[in-house]
Amino acid sequence: MKRAAYTFVLLCFLCSISKAQYWQQKVDYTIEVSLNDQTKTLQGFEKLTYYNNSPDTLTYIWFHIWPNAYKTDRTAFSNQHLQNGNTEFYFADKEQRGYINQLDFKVNGVSSKIEDHPEHIDIIKLVLPTPLLPGQQTVITTPFHVKLPYNYSRGGYDKQTFQVTQWHPKPAVYDHNGWHPMPYLDQGEFYSEFGNYNVRITVPQEYVVAATGILQNEEEKEWLKTKQFKEAPKPTKSASTLAKKPVSKSAKQKSPQNTSTPIANAATKTLQFLQNNVHDFAWFANKDFIVNSDTCQLASGKIVNVHSFYTSANKADWENSVALAKDALRFYSVEVGEYPYATLSAVQGPESFGGGMEYPTITIISPSATEKDLDITLAHEIGHNWFYGILASNERQNPWMDEGVNTFYDRKYAQQKYGTNPTGENLLLQTLVKTHHDQPIVTPADKMTAENYQLVSYYKTSEWLQLVEKKLGPATFQNAMQHYYQQWQFKHPQPADFKASLAQYLKADTTEVFPLLYTKGNIPQKDGGKFSIVTPFLPKSIKAYMETPTKNTLLISPALGFNVYDKIMIGGVFTNYKLPPSSLQYLLVPLYSTGANSLNGIGKISYAIYPEKGFQKAEVFVNASKFSNNDFTDNTNTRHVFGFSKVVPGFELTFKEKSLQSTSRKYLQWKSYLINEQPLRLSTDSIFENGDTTLVDVVNKEHLHLTIHQLKLGIENTRALYPYAANFTAQASQNFVRLALEGNYFFNYKEGGLDVRVFAGKFFYNENKTYPYGYYIDRYALNLSGPNGEEDYTYSDYFIGRNRFEGLASQQLMIRDGGFKIKTDLLSNKVGKTSNWLAAINLNTSIPSKFNPLSILPIKIPLHVFADIGTYAEAWEPEADTDRFLFDIGLHVPLFKETINLYFPIIYSQVFSDYTKSMYPNNRFFKTMTFSINLHYNDVKKLTQQLGL
Repeated sequence: MKRAAYTFVLLCFLCSISKAQYWQQKVDYTIEVSLNDQTKTLQGFEKLTYYNNSPDTLTYIWFHIWPNAYKTDRTAFSNQHLQNGNTEFYFADKEQRGYINQLDFKVNGVSSKIEDHPEHIDIIKLVLPTPLLPGQQTVITTPFHVKLPYNYSRGGYDKQTFQVTQWHPKPAVYDHNGWHPMPYLDQGEFYSEFGNYNVRITVPQEYVVAATGILQNEEEKEWLKTKQFKEAPKPTKSASTLAKKPVSKSAKQKSPQNTSTPIANAATKTLQFLQNNVHDFAWFANKDFIVNSDTCQLASGKIVNVHSFYTSANKADWENSVALAKDALRFYSVEVGEYPYATLSAVQGPESFGGGMEYPTITIISPSATEKDLDITLAHEIGHNWFYGILASNERQNPWMDEGVNTFYDRKYAQQKYGTNPTGENLLLQTLVKTHHDQPIVTPADKMTAENYQLVSYYKTSEWLQLVEKKLGPATFQNAMQHYYQQWQFKHPQPADFKASLAQYLKADTTEVFPLLYTKGNIPQKDGGKFSIVTPFLPKSIKAYMETPTKNTLLISPALGFNVYDKIMIGGVFTNYKLPPSSLQYLLVPLYSTGANSLNGIGKISYAIYPEKGFQKAEVFVNASKFSNNDFTDNTNTRHVFGFSKVVPGFELTFKEKSLQSTSRKYLQWKSYLINEQPLRLSTDSIFENGDTTLVDVVNKEHLHLTIHQLKLGIENTRALYPYAANFTAQASQNFVRLALEGNYFFNYKEGGLDVRVFAGKFFYNENKTYPYGYYIDRYALNLSGPNGEEDYTYSDYFIGRNRFEGLASQQLMIRDGGFKIKTDLLSNKVGKTSNWLAAINLNTSIPSKFNPLSILPIKIPLHVFADIGTYAEAWEPEADTDRFLFDIGLHVPLFKETINLYFPIIYSQVFSDYTKSMYPNNRFFKTMTFSINLHYNDVKKLTQQLGL
């Protein structure tokens, strides 16, 4: 009994030891695939050998069938695209989508059952007919048919160019943590098993194919020599001197080029590519590729064949691409460890590719602006052969081990080759930290916001490695990383493995350095000092601040302004507004008015805090401004200019959302408008001179003091699909209370969309209907007709001619109340004005480019159609002489991203028609045109929200 007991204990111990030992699965592929360039499809057959090197018996294998990520608009890929602000795939046409089908799995020749994943259509479970025991292998075969999508992410087609990636059925990784089935995502990459690839690709004969591995067809190699660009390459900088900011794989896609490509003929060719010890295979086909080739000798004497594939349109930047790739190849081989493969290729993709993407032995990059940009991007993508290709960490779970570590090296490459080139990432990261919008480095890719994915996974990780290098010293750090590379190449290192590999070099510093991966906040860095002045007059001051920002900064810049009363205004900006933001911020913009010969300007001082809980932001502020708002030339030809000034104290509370990935914002705001106006008061006086009596204008410059308190509650959601906003505003003064409820909802189309605005308002008198000096309360009433500058009683909108009643400046309006685009300023009582209640709905829809008559112009000008309908209290009175519902319909031309908006009312209610006919008997189309100026940029609003500001 004792001997049996000892034997049992020994077996359990040995079993536990075996489980603790490292193991990984292996998958070898033999694939036959053909491309139909007309239907944009692949027809293939896959044979794979799956080696179970685990201590576990497997009864099923999860498979990735990632082309199905493009099948519907309800996949994880589509949902993430929308989350990150991209609607292009969601509105893709049917022929632009993709899928995989015709799967018929056999395991060792036996037909096998597949089961759908409960959530994701691009994952399936292959049920094995017999269990796969530890140490055994099995052969799995299946045909497959792939409809390639348009290139919305990393692969697909763009006209007659093909990027064939994540294209065949592929087993998920099984490791000591279990299975890792994962849907295809744009943000967040891959995790795959190592193995050997033998791929035969059939394409139309005139296509040039670039692929993972080594081409086996000698006749094809000879043909590719005829595709080389013959011009001598330009000299490059030393390969020993050279890293880069990450290239976003989720960059917004661009439209395909408009160049046409001849239809392929029926002749085909079959090319064979072989590559051992890789975990992915990608290939690219284009009829127009120029091919450059050379050899690169590494320090050990090893020879690597280097190729680049690009089109003539990008020859200027790419003709030296082989030499640039060799620079990066030598750099990483020296810094990290020798490149183990015999070939390396760089491919120029179409504009739609939108960035760069790496695969074993090959990388693809969209067109670059300059050769320097290409060089830096190439270095980053080639570097992924080490950090992703050879050290195959789980990129979805630990993007920092791939993107961040590689960014550290590509930044080193770029700095050695081009010197320091600050990119602003440090400022953006510090801003996220300041607003508590940052996430720890170890956060999985699919749990990160888009901003954190770029700034934390890439940039912050590289800063962390710089700290590690500083603690160890460059030589010891290089030894440590080379040890890690040698220990874990062709394996799946986890964060604990990385830590253990470096621990013998860091020693006691391990407890100080590695916890930084799990915490929020900045990486300890060089102190930039307490104060600096930044100005465009000293360009070096901008670069210095971006490199090492100071705690306090004064920004000085010239400024210009204009309105028809002040004419051109010249001045400057003095502010400490910066990234990251200071708690106490100020802005002073003094402007000298050449039209009024006076000092105008704007100013603001605020104090904001970003609490950990409860509120995202709490801010108190005081705003101030002073400008001219009217003028009058009397009968002695003397010009009198009038103005206003205001001081606006207030506070705003922005409530914290449950998730950093939320695109919603809720806020409460209070403002008190303390306004000093100079109303135009005219009288006449008689002067008796030389026996004659002359009437002269007498201009009285009086001051009118107004106080208006405003409370606003609002919610807005800037999500890519169907964004919306709503707010309730209550305004009160000594004489009135004004309540307004406004909502906006945007229904997206493939091109543009339909914007729906609803408004309801109620007006109450407190006392009499006039202010002192006979100043009527009429300007504060609710209005259907387009409000003019005088009716902007809080002076919150920018008007070029606030009180003009003739000329182009008089045609400006603001979108408020009823939101109508037609004005009736010349009436003593404007159409649709009420001191009771008002309700309206405004519709504005974009016109697809194929129906836009302005599309014939050399520059792209969008065209919209608007329609407004509204009603108000007086229209429902028994004696009312107008229709109960008023409307206007017309064309809207938004310019400069809707900064300037031109409105052309065409069809409108009879009461508006009568007005326009009487006031504008000639040239009515342009006389009734109105315009608005919107300086509240949506892109800036989205950015500030994403940064938590």
